[in-house]
Amino acid sequence: MEFFFSDNIIDNIITLDSQESKHCSKVLRKNIGDNIHVVDGKGTLYSGKIVLITKKKCEISIITTQKNYNNKKYYTHIAISPIKNHDRLEFFVEKSIEIGIDEISFIQCERTLRKKIKLERIRKIAVTAMKQTLKAKLPKINDVQLFGSFIDKCSNKSKFICHLENEKRKNLFSYKETIIKAKNNCILIGPEGDFTEKEILLSKNFSFNPISLGQSRLRTETAGFVSCSMINMINEF
Repeated sequence: MEFFFSDNIIDNIITLDSQESKHCSKVLRKNIGDNIHVVDGKGTLYSGKIVLITKKKCEISIITTQKNYNNKKYYTHIAISPIKNHDRLEFFVEKSIEIGIDEISFIQCERTLRKKIKLERIRKIAVTAMKQTLKAKLPKINDVQLFGSFIDKCSNKSKFICHLENEKRKNLFSYKETIIKAKNNCILIGPEGDFTEKEILLSKNFSFNPISLGQSRLRTETAGFVSCSMINMINEF
């Protein structure tokens, strides 16, 4: 099964954009009358029949609709500092979506080297990862915001900060009961130079619990999708 993406849905007709239409007609060789599956990025899976197809436009008549397709019963939010190598940042986005993430925020910390991200490119990668892993919901992806502003506004029920300072930190699995009960968790992942002592102290004022992801010192993007995977494992097993 292969998914296409479109949020252009009017009445009972889904219209694919030019890129999706080209893939449908030229790569997969679909024709009028063929059935395909389309997701809207909001959690709904549509099955329908092609009623018009060219390399620039494809229209599908909806046959069936599945709302909340493969919907999770918990919420995973990773707030991560952009790293200098944008390819590695995109790798994090792709892999975290494959694992299963609901929201990604980018935070500018004192030691953050990259102040801007290629947001539109990241969103395109997110759509591709969503389709390839047969998901119907596109994670919410937020542009870069200052660390202090983010932690002040963060509304997730259970909040954690992953850092390397020499204070007593619990392994994330130690918070298993808290995570399962909250069903809505956020983890902060710092820059390549780690959070500053000032940022760590500030996070405590906003109820972020310091955690460890294990004995190994992980790269920023690795820590991002490892923490995402751990949250999902705690909730699913």
